[in-house]
Amino acid sequence: MNEGSNSVGMARMMIKALSHAGMDPAAFAHLPDLQSHVLADDLSRVSTPTLTSMWEQLITCDLGTAIGAQATTLVPVGHYGVWDYLFLTGENLIDGASRALGYLNLVGDPSTERAVTIEDGRLFTIRHQTGPAVPEVVEAIEIFAQMLWLRRAREATRRAIVPVRVTFRHRPRRTHGHLVEAFGTANIEYDAPYNSLTFLDGDARAPLPMSPPGIEHVLLQQADQVLVASKPVLDWPSMFRMTLATTFAEDSSPALDRVAQRLAMSVRTLQRRLGEHGTSWREEIETVRQEQALKLLRDTDLPIRSIAVRLGYSDVRTLRRAVHRWHGRPPHTLRKGLAPTELLVPADG
Repeated sequence: MNEGSNSVGMARMMIKALSHAGMDPAAFAHLPDLQSHVLADDLSRVSTPTLTSMWEQLITCDLGTAIGAQATTLVPVGHYGVWDYLFLTGENLIDGASRALGYLNLVGDPSTERAVTIEDGRLFTIRHQTGPAVPEVVEAIEIFAQMLWLRRAREATRRAIVPVRVTFRHRPRRTHGHLVEAFGTANIEYDAPYNSLTFLDGDARAPLPMSPPGIEHVLLQQADQVLVASKPVLDWPSMFRMTLATTFAEDSSPALDRVAQRLAMSVRTLQRRLGEHGTSWREEIETVRQEQALKLLRDTDLPIRSIAVRLGYSDVRTLRRAVHRWHGRPPHTLRKGLAPTELLVPADG
């Protein structure tokens, strides 16, 4: 349920983060799952590829992937609805965090997000990972998640607790100092086998000051209702085609593995899913080229040679053959506004 999608709260956060970083979120407003009516609906689920595209833009800022830590300042308690309050309630931090992370699919993509809690009597640890996706995006999301757990832990305990250890799967960056400041500790390990956030057992077991007895049961009922009622805006074929079109706009010969990364799945899984929907990678590439060719021919004055290059064709003759196969006539006859007599005049297309 809800695989390939995230809560609308994640999209709202990304819009805030882009604006905060001096970028224009309107560049993504054309995407079907970022329309105003979608963003206004608390039960909407936004596609993972849409959020991936936004993260790809966000990490181009000066902070790079460390922007993930700063982004958590834009999500106060309540931003993620019932999930936030699951984290903040219970007997202690172990109780609240374990319950909230068990319902992580309220916020993130259930097909990619994994989180577990571990306690050994001395320490309490939260481990998390996401992916597959573009490596830098994975890194930024995992920094964001670790910092979000810490912020909610501090809000739940109402104390500025500091983790005794933080680990990341990625290698150290020049922005290490920003992470030390954000997490409040220099005990940050990189190239670790997993991402983790570790607290002293005393901090993790301290009673939560503002947690009415029994409230967690009410919240769990609400969480279950939200999961049932929430709805992805895009079905899988629409999600794939939007991702392919976006990638094609950046590269006229998009690689299969690049699109698979944006969909947060392996190449083999992507090929299998396409087959289940009665299509293939080759057919989908042909379709997007056909759509783009028609758009460029009808809506622009670009020379036929330039259009061939934009579509990833080696020469004009290849484009001509493709257009004739699709429409039964040469490219120049598809130019918008041509009079019937003009269609008979030979052109470079």
